[in-house]
Amino acid sequence: MSGNGSATDLSRRALALEVSPTVAVAQRAAALRAKGEAVLDFSVGEPDQPTPRHISAAATAALEAGQTRYTPAAGLPALRAAVAQRYRKDFKVVFSDSEVAITTGGKQALYLACQALLDRGDEVVIPSPHWPTFSEAVRLAGARPILVHTQEKDGFQVTARLVSKATSPRTKAVILNSPNNPTGAVIDPEDLLVIGDMAQRRKFTLLYDDTYARLGFGRDGGDVLQDLRQAVGDRLVVLGTASKSYCMTGWRIGWVLGPKPLVDACTALISHSTQCPTSFAQAGAVEALTGPQRFVQELCAEYRRRRDFIHAAVAALPKVSCVSPGGGFYLFPNMARYLGADVPTTLELARRLLEQQRVAVVPGEGFAAPGYIRLSFARPLDDLHEGARRLAAFLEGLREG
Repeated sequence: MSGNGSATDLSRRALALEVSPTVAVAQRAAALRAKGEAVLDFSVGEPDQPTPRHISAAATAALEAGQTRYTPAAGLPALRAAVAQRYRKDFKVVFSDSEVAITTGGKQALYLACQALLDRGDEVVIPSPHWPTFSEAVRLAGARPILVHTQEKDGFQVTARLVSKATSPRTKAVILNSPNNPTGAVIDPEDLLVIGDMAQRRKFTLLYDDTYARLGFGRDGGDVLQDLRQAVGDRLVVLGTASKSYCMTGWRIGWVLGPKPLVDACTALISHSTQCPTSFAQAGAVEALTGPQRFVQELCAEYRRRRDFIHAAVAALPKVSCVSPGGGFYLFPNMARYLGADVPTTLELARRLLEQQRVAVVPGEGFAAPGYIRLSFARPLDDLHEGARRLAAFLEGLREG
């Protein structure tokens, strides 16, 4: 090689990537646990319950039957059909099997959709606080994320007016996530339909991430997804996953539903990257989607109980305000009144909370929301009780310091 280059020179693309704060906190918490420390980890967004047995049994049966070879890049036909059928049953929205591609988790669904849709110079509107992979996936496609900030005083609600003000002639897509990670806010169906009408008129694509859609605590949206599909047509792309609703985070099964040309482009990208999702994991996902659904209802009810406890406990802490999440399993309390010269950021606050009280949370900086922390309540109630006690003791120490 010539010049000052080396074999480990990295691309600008790689150098620009930001490490997920969720992963960073989880790694530090794991290191402390490895030393024998009693860490309460409220950082990672995954259910604490195991995958239901009938799902694991279906995957095991497929494994034992020798279903260990490549599948079609777009996924097993049975799984593509199961995804389409599940959306028809749950949300009354119709996609054909050919409008479904199975992906290696919800993250790959987002990544593929962005790679297939976006070009350099395009803009993508992202309501914020937001899951950091949204903006990183946009940047990796060469496009520019445009953050539009929702407000705590409005319950972090995404409104059509907020989205409208952020769009421009360069807007290629808008990413919506309902219930939202990290705030738990749910988009009002009327606003969603107005945004859909806007997509049709201004000719941008709506990337709708419904990762937590089956874990909502309020009234359901009725047939809003069906109405949205009718209004938006081929400008609607749904990104989903089996990870949260079926406690299958490590199985890495997600999906893209959308217009066939986009799905075909995602499939081509899969064929040149991961080849296909894991064959026997797909067999388990078929059972998850077509088998008994009572588990999902019970899971949602359990998270509602946990939400009710932890929200009340955290909102009662001095100088803390906290919106009650409408779905998902995250609390997003405002800790700004504890920040000052000694603890200038929630990055530092989260670091001290972990070091002093062995409680892991994610600082709001990771979600473009400094001053907040994200606390996952996908943990047993006993852990939540002890976590609330430790958090109260920590904040009391800050007040006295």
